[in-house]
Amino acid sequence: MKLNPSSKKSNRYLDKIKAEHDALNQELTPLKAELAEAEAEHAAAREKQTRLRDAAGSMSMNTPSAAKAHWPILCEANQRMERLKSKVSNLESQLRPLQQVLATPERFALARKQLDDLMAQRKALTAEVQTVDGQLTKIAKRLADLEARIAVETKSASRALLDTEAEFVAPETLTKLEMELRITRASQVELERQRDAIQGQLAGLPDAARKARDHFIHCRAAMAEIELHEQLMPVMNALARASAARRQINYHHDESRFPVEIPRDLIEAASDALAAEMPAA
Repeated sequence: MKLNPSSKKSNRYLDKIKAEHDALNQELTPLKAELAEAEAEHAAAREKQTRLRDAAGSMSMNTPSAAKAHWPILCEANQRMERLKSKVSNLESQLRPLQQVLATPERFALARKQLDDLMAQRKALTAEVQTVDGQLTKIAKRLADLEARIAVETKSASRALLDTEAEFVAPETLTKLEMELRITRASQVELERQRDAIQGQLAGLPDAARKARDHFIHCRAAMAEIELHEQLMPVMNALARASAARRQINYHHDESRFPVEIPRDLIEAASDALAAEMPAA
């Protein structure tokens, strides 16, 4: 998967978004501090109001004069706190889309790496399975050869046993072959276990790869929009002029949008380029 060359260059659009983000954040920071102070003042005023109201006793039906006098202070503290909450919430809602844009390049790079890593893992595991399968093929041939040789040696030993009246001693060759057979079978079992384990890992990769591919595609789409804005910045004045001019002849035209028709051959070329960016399945 090839890196996009534009990702290595300074992006004026991202610089613009960063400047807007920093300006809003600079405005938000003191507001948050002021809100924290207002919340503390409101909590203190509410606690005092409760204390003044309770001073009359639980059986009293009348609100003490001190509590009545303090009530406007509590209301003012609450109004100040709510005003600040609204301002903070408004700034945070403006910051969120900017934060998403600024996080896009890193998210895109991570998504691409995750997908590349999964494809590399699948390739490595597939190669391991092929290696183990090759070893199992050799083992199977070796087992067949050993079993055939043992059959011959066993037949020869059987004849020797019948021909002798002395104590029979198993031929050393037969003993070695049987030992080798046991070792070879144990090796076969171990290789089959390894193959099953690798295939188990491979079985879980398609779902993980599908999710990683989908995530990569979404991140790439967001990154493509950033690249588009970067390319559009030099012609934005011309687009704004054309949109404003259209508004003068079409009252229903939304000045903030100006649709542009994209030639089909460019779309096809872009689709081919996007497909080429995807790692081989």
